[in-house]
Amino acid sequence: MIQQGFDTVAAGYDHPALAFFPETAKRLIQHLNLNPSDNLLDVCTGTGCVALRAAENLSHGKVTGIDLSSGMLQQAKNKAAAQGISNITFQQMDLEQLTFEEAIFDIATSSFGLFFLEDMTHGLSNIARTVKPGGKVALTSFTGEAFAPFSDIFIKHFEATGRTAPPLAWKRLATEELITEKFKAVGITDVEIHHEPLGYQMTDPQQWWDVVWNAGWRTLLNQMDEEEQKVFEQEHIKEITEVVGDGVWFNTEVLIAVGEK
Repeated sequence: MIQQGFDTVAAGYDHPALAFFPETAKRLIQHLNLNPSDNLLDVCTGTGCVALRAAENLSHGKVTGIDLSSGMLQQAKNKAAAQGISNITFQQMDLEQLTFEEAIFDIATSSFGLFFLEDMTHGLSNIARTVKPGGKVALTSFTGEAFAPFSDIFIKHFEATGRTAPPLAWKRLATEELITEKFKAVGITDVEIHHEPLGYQMTDPQQWWDVVWNAGWRTLLNQMDEEEQKVFEQEHIKEITEVVGDGVWFNTEVLIAVGEK
């Protein structure tokens, strides 16, 4: 389901309304303090925001980006080719079944991906296994307050159709305490967590719909036929219009955690 969902939204995942993804990637790379020769693994690379940003900073190093979604990977490959970035490789691989040898990467990152796993500790352990002793493991997640109240309004409207929405995945990793607990469970120490108060001024309810349509919420909309989607969109945008008014801050704040193996 996750794979199909991200294949569906891959073409629109770099939409300007989702600018918090590349901005988070930029800040994550800043916190990593990369060495030019580092060998970096980017897990759940998506369209390559972190991987491409890292590759630009590794004049003598290289990046391997993996993802479950072939659609996302194709977008990442297209971006790498367009930008002329050659020290990067993308391949399809499941985080829960990594096939890399142990301790071959200097750094491993996973941005907005770990919280989709049922067993996050196992997933993080898989990532850490690929990192050399003394290397870094980093991940990002949204805070619990991110996307409110828009996401709450969306879920309420969706469930009014008689369907049940699953819990918002990122809330399983939405505090410093939850992240620290996961790192500790896999033996990663000296964890630094950076709070990044990202967001932008939303002036048009269509901006929120662009977030919904081009990100994970789309998987819920895919349960509807085309006509029901249109009705849902019209009614939901009407609700959001009342919230946006003349303009409102759209909160997309994130937590960036960097630990040492």
